[in-house]
Amino acid sequence: MAHEQEQHSTTRVLLVRHAQSHASVKKLIAGSGTCPGLTEQGREQAARLSARLAAEPPRPHALLTSPVPRARETAEILASGLEFGAPVVEAEARELDFGAADGLSVDEYRRAYGAFDMTARPDRPFAPGGETWNRFRARAGRVVGDLVSRHRGGTVLVVCHAGLIVAVMSALLDVVPPVLFTDSTPAATSINEFVHDGSRWRLLRFDDARHLDTAVRGERHLDVTG
Repeated sequence: MAHEQEQHSTTRVLLVRHAQSHASVKKLIAGSGTCPGLTEQGREQAARLSARLAAEPPRPHALLTSPVPRARETAEILASGLEFGAPVVEAEARELDFGAADGLSVDEYRRAYGAFDMTARPDRPFAPGGETWNRFRARAGRVVGDLVSRHRGGTVLVVCHAGLIVAVMSALLDVVPPVLFTDSTPAATSINEFVHDGSRWRLLRFDDARHLDTAVRGERHLDVTG
């Protein structure tokens, strides 16, 4: 009986996109080694999200973060407001591996490698040494599956990236937004809630950023920085 109850318990995974970053504003493709972190507006966005999460049940029982600086800084602000210890770094929750494109501007990338639809060409690397869509999608699904195994029945908050959130949607539900890698879908600090009931996944919330008003959402533009 206990085993049956465990198998059918509900697990919530809240994937939160990091707050506004310098890479996003400057249109840079930035991974762990090249990300310059959050803007002042980004820190304000993270503080607003922290206050919202503290007021809304159920409170997360675990806080994890991508290793990329913009995600880690966001997670540290959330940890302070939610009275967590240091966020746990989840290496596999990072953005798409950009390979040789890491550190380039969006314009430099386009000149060097050309624009292409990753889902239409799922086995082409983003750049030499980078991930393909198929590999990224498989990693994203594996990350969330592991979280359910480790936190069954709980609510887990993971600060990550737009690309990872979209890849998780594709891996778990076989759906993606019409345009990938943008600031608007999903927005900075948006909550994206995936629920596992013991047998299947549902997307309960997507791109929920109602804690932000127009003063702190910022200008939206093409962004492949996640």
